[in-house]
Amino acid sequence: TIPYQMYVKPDSASLVGQMDDLGYRTIAMHPFYASGWNRPTVYADFGFDEVLFYDSFQNLSYVRSYISDQADYENIVRLYEEKEPGEKLFFFNVTMQNHSSYDQPWDNLPREVWLTGDKEGLYPTVDQYLSLLYQSDRALEYLMDYFSQVEEPTLLLVFGDHQPQVYGTFYQDMLGTDLSAADAQKKQAVPFLIWANYDIPERSGLQLSLNYLSSLLVETAGLPQTGYQQFLAGLWEDLPVVNAVGYLDGEGTWAYAPSGLSQAAQAAILDYQMLQYNEVFDRRRNLLPDFFTLP
Repeated sequence: TIPYQMYVKPDSASLVGQMDDLGYRTIAMHPFYASGWNRPTVYADFGFDEVLFYDSFQNLSYVRSYISDQADYENIVRLYEEKEPGEKLFFFNVTMQNHSSYDQPWDNLPREVWLTGDKEGLYPTVDQYLSLLYQSDRALEYLMDYFSQVEEPTLLLVFGDHQPQVYGTFYQDMLGTDLSAADAQKKQAVPFLIWANYDIPERSGLQLSLNYLSSLLVETAGLPQTGYQQFLAGLWEDLPVVNAVGYLDGEGTWAYAPSGLSQAAQAAILDYQMLQYNEVFDRRRNLLPDFFTLP
């Protein structure tokens, strides 16, 4: 199943609705076509005030055949500068520059980063992806430099949704084929950062899965949290990572199945499953009031 396409409904609780309740204008951005992942319907169900696809972006530049991160971020700056004074904005921005595939040479992507040592020249798709990341770093530097100079409090959350689809043998070469639960999770790990143009608590080395990220964002921003977000904050202690591959419990044990976890983690998973069922499938009759949304 793909919940994003199958289970998002107009009354689904989301971070978008939460930000709308807090007085933000909510904008979804994706510098590509609207056809992928049923985005027009899903974004409408989430309740975005404005949705911008390929034909809504201005002053375009490209890396390979995709709109560059630099152009994408320049459009964020443009929308920020066009807003009313004091108006609060929430952007959900899905970039496109680094999307696969990575097997064709491009005149507009300089080869500036590559694998060295005994791996040099073996994985050209990895080399291209690393060069793309370098371009992304430069664009992110531009975005952070810009917002470091504005007066309005601004917070950025940057994350990736999965590792690149490079030659499969690269991952086998790096990790082997007979993977433990801990080694298998290395293929799922992506970095994230939260940055603000004002003082926020500094933290590093956090282990968490994507389901906790919006809660961490709201907590870091000092915004009111829903009951569900408070539940997730507690769940994170007993179950820091949960994804399609496996789990990490609060005692540091990786496992492919809940049965390999601590009793506290197994109990937490059961609570988590019941709450998910309540919001996704039982919302019409027995939805917990004022729990998944702000009171």
